[in-house]
Amino acid sequence: MDKLYRRTQILDLLKREAAATQGELCEKLARRGIRVTQATISRDIEEMGLIKTRAGYRLADSIDALPSAQPTLPIILKEFLREVRKASNLVVIKTHPGNAHSVAAALDAAEWPEVEGTVAGDDTVFVATDGTQEASRVRNRILDLVGP
Repeated sequence: MDKLYRRTQILDLLKREAAATQGELCEKLARRGIRVTQATISRDIEEMGLIKTRAGYRLADSIDALPSAQPTLPIILKEFLREVRKASNLVVIKTHPGNAHSVAAALDAAEWPEVEGTVAGDDTVFVATDGTQEASRVRNRILDLVGP
């Protein structure tokens, strides 16, 4: 489980529900399959710029804003992408080992209309689309983001 994926999940969780304490945040992450210590959560909270309010933790500026430490999709793709190909209505993305979750989380956060969902393993992401044309569009968008 990498830091980017964990932090993306923290932001998603805080958008959906309040977490009044670090312990509560740890428990809610554990329900999502992310086991983390309170010390790690404390470090994440500080580095992400979260603040504690009476209602719980949130981003200092806006709960919808991404922290400055959060890389954008083009940066993530340029750093981790090894290969992208189309397979029927799927786009198969190969990454460096251990980075598939970061790529999938960034694609999910981008909310592209052609993307129905992602499944990430260790070094492979399957991107589901409605059809072959949509898969071609997603592949081309990814290639456009990484450039030559």
